[in-house]
Amino acid sequence: MNQFTEFTSKSHLFNLIDHTYHRLSFVDSNYIYRAVNKIYTTMFNRAYNEIIGHHVAEILGTNVFHNIVKPYLDRALAGEEICYESWFDFVEAKRSYLLVRYQPIYEDSKVIGVVVSSTDITERKELEEEKALQNKLLIEQSRMVQMGEMVAFVAHQWRRPLHTLSTYQLRMRCRLEEVSCSCIDDELQRSEELLEHLSQSLESLYHFHSDYGGEILVKISVEEVGHLLEPHLNAANIKLEIDLSDALRIHTEIPSSRMLHLFLVFIENAIEALEKSDKNDKRIRVSGWENSKTVTVNIHDNGDGMTLEQSMMIFDAGVSTKGDNGHGYGLYFARKILSEQLGGSVELIRNEEGVCFRLTFPKRLA
Repeated sequence: MNQFTEFTSKSHLFNLIDHTYHRLSFVDSNYIYRAVNKIYTTMFNRAYNEIIGHHVAEILGTNVFHNIVKPYLDRALAGEEICYESWFDFVEAKRSYLLVRYQPIYEDSKVIGVVVSSTDITERKELEEEKALQNKLLIEQSRMVQMGEMVAFVAHQWRRPLHTLSTYQLRMRCRLEEVSCSCIDDELQRSEELLEHLSQSLESLYHFHSDYGGEILVKISVEEVGHLLEPHLNAANIKLEIDLSDALRIHTEIPSSRMLHLFLVFIENAIEALEKSDKNDKRIRVSGWENSKTVTVNIHDNGDGMTLEQSMMIFDAGVSTKGDNGHGYGLYFARKILSEQLGGSVELIRNEEGVCFRLTFPKRLA
């Protein structure tokens, strides 16, 4: 009866181990699998004998073994109980976020191996990361709103003094007509040009806080962004070439400020790419065309381009090529606005010379 009970208990125990959702394994001191449960074989789509007797690196992958697993296993083999969480990019199984526990097993006061228990908590981790991302985006949106309100306030405060200054200069010019002084006339001409530039920049800033829709002229929108970025362009010795038809337009009920924000993000990105380049002739060319349903705008820089790896991650949240100076949400947020709010799309085109962002908008935005 005792033997039968013992046999039955062991049978039930093995059955329980095979039906648990925890991935269980026993690894010896040479990193060789000596036992695994059923879910472990299912996870890697291997038969039991294709895992037992094989090295951990062979099953998990060399990178996972050396960069994540081995340091913890070595500590467990030294007698330490280990618990940790990590993303695992397996070679033969889907990417997972696991909660892992290592329990040393002793025989004659010597550690002969480690019992490994891992629980898949990928879904929970993804929800946590999504929540953290949404919080970051809310903060970013809040900053944009605050910046827009500040810009609108500054634009409002500047308009009257600029108008007054312009009036004074007009009076001075009228008086100078009575006196012949070319040097003063030249200085006055330059100051009038500067005032005009400030006025245009101020109008562009004001539009960045506008909450109205209507008909957007693409060329004028890009020119307004160019006025705002002119100091940055001049400082970096970059020429902005705008090759857009005056007739290129989009009808929208969405605030036009969002369109300006999109152009600003992509042109700024091109400027930053060119700043890293050693080329002498630095150019950003904005061109576009339309068909019966869409308007397409290309923003193309002639910089040094980017690697395939960079191009695959450029729109990911938190990815920045600016190191400590960037937060990595500009392009992510811009694509989100373009696709989710404007119903358009953005495509990255890697050229032999530089990078091109292709923005596509429906002609009529709801």
